[in-house]
Amino acid sequence: MIIHTTGKSYNHDLDIHNRKIVTPESAFGILRKTLVSNIGQERLKGFLIRFGWEMGVYDANQALKEEFTIEDLFKQGPIYHCMNGQISGSEYEGRAEIDEHNQIISLFGTGTWENSYEALDHLKRFGIVEHPVCYTLIGYASGFMSTISDQQVLAKEVACVGKGDSECRWVIKSQNEWDDELIDELPYYNEKPIVKELQYTYEQLLEQKNTVTRLMEFQKVLTEEIANGSNLQTIIDMVYNLIQIPILVQDIDFRSIAYSGLSQDEFNKIQDEMNRYIQENRTILPQTRKEKHQLPFRKKIIKMDYQEHLIVPFFIEKEVFGYCTFLYNDMNTVNTEDDYMLLARIANAASLILLNEKTRLESYTRMKGIFLEQVLNGTISSKKEMMVKGRYTGLNLELPYYLAILEYSNPSLALEEEFHFQEKIFETLSQYIKREEINSLIGLYEGNFILFITREGKEKKNIESIMEGLYQELNKKYPKFTFKLGISNEGHKIENLKQQYEEASVALRLNTAKQVMLFKSLGIVGLLINSNNRDGIKMLAHQELGPLLHKEDPKMVELMKTLYIFLLNGGKLEQTLLDLSISMSGLLYRIKKIENIIDKDLRNPTDAYQLLLLIESLIALGECSL
Repeated sequence: MIIHTTGKSYNHDLDIHNRKIVTPESAFGILRKTLVSNIGQERLKGFLIRFGWEMGVYDANQALKEEFTIEDLFKQGPIYHCMNGQISGSEYEGRAEIDEHNQIISLFGTGTWENSYEALDHLKRFGIVEHPVCYTLIGYASGFMSTISDQQVLAKEVACVGKGDSECRWVIKSQNEWDDELIDELPYYNEKPIVKELQYTYEQLLEQKNTVTRLMEFQKVLTEEIANGSNLQTIIDMVYNLIQIPILVQDIDFRSIAYSGLSQDEFNKIQDEMNRYIQENRTILPQTRKEKHQLPFRKKIIKMDYQEHLIVPFFIEKEVFGYCTFLYNDMNTVNTEDDYMLLARIANAASLILLNEKTRLESYTRMKGIFLEQVLNGTISSKKEMMVKGRYTGLNLELPYYLAILEYSNPSLALEEEFHFQEKIFETLSQYIKREEINSLIGLYEGNFILFITREGKEKKNIESIMEGLYQELNKKYPKFTFKLGISNEGHKIENLKQQYEEASVALRLNTAKQVMLFKSLGIVGLLINSNNRDGIKMLAHQELGPLLHKEDPKMVELMKTLYIFLLNGGKLEQTLLDLSISMSGLLYRIKKIENIIDKDLRNPTDAYQLLLLIESLIALGECSL
C-alpha cells in the first residue's frame, strides 16, 4: 500500500521575535545527562547557572517594560518562574532597603521551590547526591533579581530534594552581604566559555611546545660544545650570550669555578654578599662535608640586597660537587620554571665537564705519581732516564725541590674502607695542588702519600705555608682522621731523591707535637742523621742506654718512654706525671730505677741533653718508637 500526503500548516499568531519553544521536561534531562558525559559535573554546574542567569535577565527586562512598582517586580520573579514550568510554585518572604532616590541598597530573601524540574529529573537519572542540584533555578533567581535591583544579587540553594532533603530551600542576598559564604560559588558565574578555555589551553600548549623546542635547541648546543671539548668557562660564556642572564658556577664551599655576565667588581660584590649570607645563616645551612654532599634541595631562590639567586646543585659521582646559579637584579626577573629547566641543563653540563676534568687530572696525576714511585724504588736509576721520562710529567726536574710525606690514621677504619679513603685523599690532594697552582707530583710509597714539589710552585708561599694549608684542608674534610706531614730539606738533584725521602721520613717520625715538621727544624739531630753517622749512633745508644733498648721487655719499654718524656719536659716532675698519668711516687720510683740501670744522674744537664739527643736520633732512624 502506498500513501501520498500533502498539506500546509501555519501559526499566524506566533510572534517570531518573542516566541516560546515548548520542550518536554525529559529533553532537559537528556541534555543534562549528555552535558555531564561531555564536560563533567563541575563545568555542567557553571553552564546551567549561567544558562538560568540569562533566562532570569531576559524575564526581568520584560518585567521592567511594564509599569510595575519595585514591590511588584519582586513578586513577578516567582510568577515568571512558575510560568516557565521550572517549578510548580514558590513560597517566599524578604525585605529590601531603598534610598531616597528609590534605588535598592540591599535585599534579602528566603523561600522554597515546589516540584523543581531539576531536582526531580536528577533523582530519576542519577539518584541522591551530596550537594544541591537546582543550578538553573539558582541562576534564574540571581539573574532576575540582579537585573531589577541594578546590583549583583546571588542566590544559594541551602536544601534540595536532589540530595535527599524534604524541600528545595533557597536564600538570596546582595553579593556584599554574603561575606565569604559564597566565595566558592562565584567562579561559576564568571567561568570562561569552553571555546575560550580551549583557546587558552591551546596557547599554553603552544607555549609549552616552544619552550620544549627552545630547550631541545639549548641542549643540542650544550651537547655539541661538550663533544667538541670546550671547557666550562667557554660554555658558560656561550650560554650567557644566548640567554643574557648572569651565571655563576661554584664548588661546594661556594668558591668560584666559572662565571659570565659579571664584571670583576660585580663578582666581588656578589661573593661578599654570599659570604655574609652564609655567616648569618650558619644554623640552617649544612655545615659538615657529609651534610653538604647530601644537600636536600632541588632548586632554591635566595633573595639578597644586591641580587636574587636561583640555585641548582650539580652532582659528581652521586655527591653534590657544587652549584649553578642564575643572578637577577632590577633589569631581569625570575621566570622560575623555565629558568630552572635551563639551569638544570647547565648543571648537567657542568657535571659532565668537571667529571671529565677530574678523571683526566687524576689519571695524569697518577701517571706522574708512578714516575715518582719508580725513582724511589730504584726502577729508574740513571739520571738520563729520569730526565727523559720526567719530561712527560710537565715538571722541570732540574729545579730545586722538596719531598713531603703525608701520614694518616684512623683506628676505626676497616681494611675494606682503606682503598676508598685513599681515593678520597688522592682526589683532595689533586684538587688542592691545582687550585693553589703548585707544580707537584703525587704518589703512594710504603703506605703513605708522597708529594714532590718544585721551587717554582712556591713563588708566593714557602713550603711550610703550602703544607700547612694542605693540612688544614685535610683536617677540615676528614675530621675523624689524624694527619701528619714530614718535609725534607731542599733538594737539587733528582737522582738524590732517596736522600730527601729519608729526611722527610725522619721529620715524620719525630713529628710528635706539630702537624707539619720540616727536617731543617730538627737541628743537631737532623745534622747527625744527615752525616751518615748511623752506625756510630746505634753503637753509642747501646753503650749509654743498655737494657732500656730491649723492645721485647714491656717494663724496659715503659721505662724508656718515661725517660724520654721526662727529658722532653726538661726534668719537670709535675708535667711528666701528667703526661704519663701516674702518681708522683710512681714517677720517682721509675726515675730512680732508670738512673740505676744506665748509671746516669738525670738532673745533670749535660747527661740529660746527650740522652735526649741520642733517643731522638734513634727515633729518627726508626730504631725506637715511643
